Formats: sequence, C-alpha cells, structure tokens
Amino acid sequence: MGHLFDVLVAGGGPAGSAAALDLSHRGFSVALIEQDKYETPRIGETLPPMIRHQLTGLGIWERFLECGPLESYGIQTAWETPTPRHQDFLHNPYGCGWHVDRTCFDAMLASAAAEAGAELVVSARVSSCHWGADGHWMLEAVQAGRVLTFSGRMLVDATGRRALLAGRGGSQAHVADRLIGAVTFSESSEAARWTLIEAVEDGWWYSAPLPGARMVFAYMTDSDLWGDPARGNLLNLAPLTFERAGRKGVPPPSQIVSAASVVRHPVTGPNWMAIGDAALAFDPLSGQGVFKSIETGTRASSTIARYFDGDFGAPAEYEGWVHETYQSYLSTRSQLYRSVQRWPGSRFWNRRAAV
Repeated sequence: MGHLFDVLVAGGGPAGSAAALDLSHRGFSVALIEQDKYETPRIGETLPPMIRHQLTGLGIWERFLECGPLESYGIQTAWETPTPRHQDFLHNPYGCGWHVDRTCFDAMLASAAAEAGAELVVSARVSSCHWGADGHWMLEAVQAGRVLTFSGRMLVDATGRRALLAGRGGSQAHVADRLIGAVTFSESSEAARWTLIEAVEDGWWYSAPLPGARMVFAYMTDSDLWGDPARGNLLNLAPLTFERAGRKGVPPPSQIVSAASVVRHPVTGPNWMAIGDAALAFDPLSGQGVFKSIETGTRASSTIARYFDGDFGAPAEYEGWVHETYQSYLSTRSQLYRSVQRWPGSRFWNRRAAV
C-alpha cells in the first residue's frame, strides 16, 4: 500500500468496520486491516431491537436483512427463581431482536465499508506499529508471507479484548471479573426464536437459535470454577436448557472465550484511539456487546472528524464517554447479579454480591 491514509483501522469486527464505514462516508481515506477471512466462527449472535437504528443510520439495513437473520421474539430468563419469565419485543419501538450468524454479519459490515471506499485487507496479521519520523503511523502486516506497509495520520485499535496496539501504547486493562464462556454450536430445528438465560449454582447458561437450523449453547462461569469435577453434569442442573437441547447433552465446547467485564485506561492518545472491546467489553448478560461496539466505532469516527477539523479536545470527550458508559454498565450489572440469591454458598454468585 503505497499511499498515505487518513486513518488506519486494525481489526475488522463490528467496531472497526463501523468506524471504517462511517469515516468513508465522511470522505476520509481508510485502510481496514483484518487478520481473518471471515471464515472462522465468531461469538455474539443475539442483537437487540435497537440495532435497527444503528444499521439504518449506517445505511446498511437492507444489506443486513439479506444476510438472512432470524427474528428474535424476546428473552426467556430463569434468574431470580427457577420459574422462567418472558420479556417479549412485541411493544418495542424498534420491533424484534435478531439472531445472526456473526461471521456473515461481520463480513457484511466489512464489505459495506469496502464499497464505501475503505481499503479492506483480509488475512493480514499486524506485526509492528510505530510513530514515524514523518509524523505518521507506520503499520506493518503479514499477508500470505509478504509484508504490507501502511501509513496513516490516525490509528484505530479495533483488535478486540487483546487491544494489541493500545497495549503497546501503555494502555492498561482494568478487569472486573474472571468470566469465561464455554461455547457449543449444534444442529437444531427448533421453531421457537427466544434467547434463553438460565442461572445455575456456579454460573449461567445462554442459548439461542441461529440461521441455518443451528443452535448456540454457552455455559458462563469463572475461569477457576470451570475446572471443577462436576462440570460434566452441568446441563442436567439447568432443566430449561436441558429441555431445549432435546433432553440430551450438547457437544463439547468448540471455544472457550473470555467474557470478563473490562475497560482500558487510557483509550486515546496522540493520534490513536481504541474502540469496541479494545476500549470496553461487557458481560454477555447485558446483550449489548455488538451494539456498543458499533456505537464506539461511529463515535470514534465523529471524534476523528472533529479532531482533523481542529477540535483537539474531541478525543478527551470520547475518553470520558467510554468511562462514563462503563461505570453505568457496572451499576446495572451489579443489580442483575445481586438479584440472584438462590445459592448462598456459591463462590460465583458471592463474588458478584460482594462487588
């Protein structure tokens, strides 16, 4: 890549692609660099109804529908008690929620950014990044054994929880817990289109239908509790999830992923910003992960536009918004977890009650 870009975006997930798309709409030149080819399964399949407002604002609502998402009628929870409660989306002003194939969803966003003018580079792993003597970021990425070099005025880290670039700039992660998710995908012909959340003694289960007659199951617990001997019987302790699985076990988890609540300090610096999970990451219980990632991407785009226009206080405003958003989220998270008092001897729930 021989020319200078206005913005280099490392990471082609929802946050990075949304930023690249919005920046391209604003007339900036953008390089969007993604390490995958959108072939590896991705986690975070349930989108809230208000995602429609975001996608419409980005001009990609029709593209989204072409991905074949499943309508989500609502959420069923067995949380404070074993008896499930239903929250349907019948009266939501944005309509239903959505169950998506995240790989298809992420590829759709990146493709939209490319069509808007961004230079999309896939299967490229960032190998180095530094501030050059000419006053621009120099970023190198390895693709099929060859080194690609990018130069840009602004660097955006959208590399997820690892925050590969922000961490090199001195940003520190502040982690609230040790939550992990053991994720399994299986075949299913279920007609119901509800997200199910069911609390158990050492964590909780999440399950949802997916496009293509598939289902996702995820057991959420703390990393040090996952190795307990009783884990083989976990599904039997969740009767609603067990019923949904056809009264049989689910396949062994295909992925064990971090689901901890995290915020980084700082999330901005001289000509760089962190967005998406590289800035703040939510517990999947919130159902806000993808929504917030896209919001950080579009807010970063607006911030960069203001900064390039001479408003040098814009990054500080973005920084403030990230940390205010995270503190508000922590308050809601605390209320949700403290409402479960069924297992007074559980390390999982006691840890959250003590925060």
